[in-house]
Amino acid sequence: MFKTKKIYVFMLVILLYNFLPSLEQVMGTIDEAGVVINGQTTPFYMLNFMITNILPLFIIIFMADMITGEYVQGTLKLPLLHPVSRTKLLAAKAIAISIVLLSLLVFSLILSYVLGTAIFGWGDQFIYQEADQTIQEATTYSTSQGIIITLSSYLLSIYPLLAFGMLIMFLALLFNSSGVTAGISIGLIIFLSILGEVIEAIRPYLIINGFALFNILFVERDINYFTITLIVTTLYGIIFYLGSIYLFQNKDLQY
Repeated sequence: MFKTKKIYVFMLVILLYNFLPSLEQVMGTIDEAGVVINGQTTPFYMLNFMITNILPLFIIIFMADMITGEYVQGTLKLPLLHPVSRTKLLAAKAIAISIVLLSLLVFSLILSYVLGTAIFGWGDQFIYQEADQTIQEATTYSTSQGIIITLSSYLLSIYPLLAFGMLIMFLALLFNSSGVTAGISIGLIIFLSILGEVIEAIRPYLIINGFALFNILFVERDINYFTITLIVTTLYGIIFYLGSIYLFQNKDLQY
């Protein structure tokens, strides 16, 4: 996966996304909204963009390439010529996507700290403020607490992303076209996002709600909601992973 150009394209996209706060400052958007941002909080702000926009798209493209693309090219069956079971092969692909996701998150974390500090300064404390909040309503932590929360948030984000990856793996095994897999996956994200906005009662039970896991824990500080979201995310991951094993075990690898 590290030998492909796709991952470096996404690293470039992450780099460009990390310049958004400085662009908003130049345009006066941040000042008009009255939002306080510094080097301590920049990685936390950027994680919201990463986990809802960039990384789900990354997972869709890479999973489609790792499963459907290899199936069409006929290379999916090559590892199975060795004494490797289909279950182990899927597990290896799940671990591989986890490692690459972790690498992208670490890259974004370091980049956000460096650029955020260079542009806004380090700041005196960790202040997370929504656009519609006053500074008095903002979530505030000490510097050491802020660093721990930021690192924990990035690590925690691997969990819902991997569960979402199991869904895309299932879809990739279900369809024999990378384009169809990617199209349906993107359409599903859009549909679930709209559904969650229209029917708020079912939002906690949608797989994409897991993307907000770190926000629920550290910003909303709602342990009950966090527990429900964690359990739902876990169930999605297990169900779609087991479904993927079932499909792969019964899939004819001759294209």
